[in-house]
Amino acid sequence: MRLLPVLLAVTLPAFATPKLESLSSIPSSTLDSLGDTAGSFGSGSSYDPKAGILYLTTDRGPGDGAVDFSPRLYSIPLPTDEKNIASAIPSHLSAHLYKDPDGKPFTGLIPNSSDPEPRMKDGRRCLDPEGLTLMLDGNLLLCEEYMPSILQFKPDGTFMARLIPPENYFPRNPTTSEIDFREAPTRQEGREDNRGFEGVALSPDGKTLYAILQSALTQDGGKDAGATRLLVFDAFSGTPKSEYAVRFTDPASLPEDGKKLKTKNLVFSDLLCLPDGRLLALERDNRGQDGSTKPKVAIFKSVCVLDLTSATDLTSMPDKPYSHRISNSKFKPLNSSQPIEYVKKTLLFDFQDLNLPSQGLAWDQLPEKWEGLALLNNNRLLVMSDNDFLNPELNLNGKKIPFPKCQNPIPTWLFTIQLP
Repeated sequence: MRLLPVLLAVTLPAFATPKLESLSSIPSSTLDSLGDTAGSFGSGSSYDPKAGILYLTTDRGPGDGAVDFSPRLYSIPLPTDEKNIASAIPSHLSAHLYKDPDGKPFTGLIPNSSDPEPRMKDGRRCLDPEGLTLMLDGNLLLCEEYMPSILQFKPDGTFMARLIPPENYFPRNPTTSEIDFREAPTRQEGREDNRGFEGVALSPDGKTLYAILQSALTQDGGKDAGATRLLVFDAFSGTPKSEYAVRFTDPASLPEDGKKLKTKNLVFSDLLCLPDGRLLALERDNRGQDGSTKPKVAIFKSVCVLDLTSATDLTSMPDKPYSHRISNSKFKPLNSSQPIEYVKKTLLFDFQDLNLPSQGLAWDQLPEKWEGLALLNNNRLLVMSDNDFLNPELNLNGKKIPFPKCQNPIPTWLFTIQLP
């Protein structure tokens, strides 16, 4: 399989140091157009420069799937030169519920049915949205964690299609080996619980779709594997066509505080394709403000450039050892020490480089979950945090609900930087 010509071209010059343009926050008590608490809308983002609309997606809802919440898409009018994005978002949070193939709203609840699709026992379909990317026709592609898969929606939340990953991605019952989307701490195959597709990006010509797992598959070693998978789809047919391995940053390579981290503390949390074809990825630790009274101070938050040019396409290897289920005699776990070429990863910037305290965000106040990347024009990058609905009181379905998980309200932070 040939990659896009733009990725086969000679290696492009490295970026100069990006410059922080603005930093601001949105209160955790903000309400959307449906009257609900507008938390977690930094989970995924994408910008339509032609229409001047910023699209944002929630994740599955408060309490990591413990609260019955209908995941939703937000659309915000936003001129490309808008500087005060934080003030534009709260006043224009137009919400559209994601609808399933039957036209019914998804629920963000954790599946509790053995059905071979993420569902509740009452038949409702479950959805845990994470990454978002815009198609050339104005529709949207959303990656989700429960299956995991890629879903195509219209801007009003109408379901259009689902793109399915290879068989070895599906979570399986540890006893029966059947596909099972219910939580299973002893799972041995498929994506880890809450570690499915976290970022999605579309090539500039609209032909190729990239999706990255937050962590490795369980059969590869899960959170401790040291590498994860980047799956490439044909965007027209929805067929997976190639696959690559991406290593996580070695905590030992980080400054002094890096000694507090282990590989399992790191995740990839978004993807973005630049106009020149290069991929940006958001890589971070799991530390930072999380609504508790004594959160662990963040150590590593970064945006990096991924270069697939020389990386091994795992699906083109003899016997495809990294593409099998664990029961296959040719199976090999895809961890960080295999005899393959991993995706080349170059640091674009560490959040430390941006001197966020000069803009009012002290490092010990940095939120945990930075999860949204969007390109506002060719050289203006928006980075957003996901505040996980962390407000002591939530407004949902016309009711005020105490949220015991949160002792300290956590706003959604966002900043823009100028790429040289």
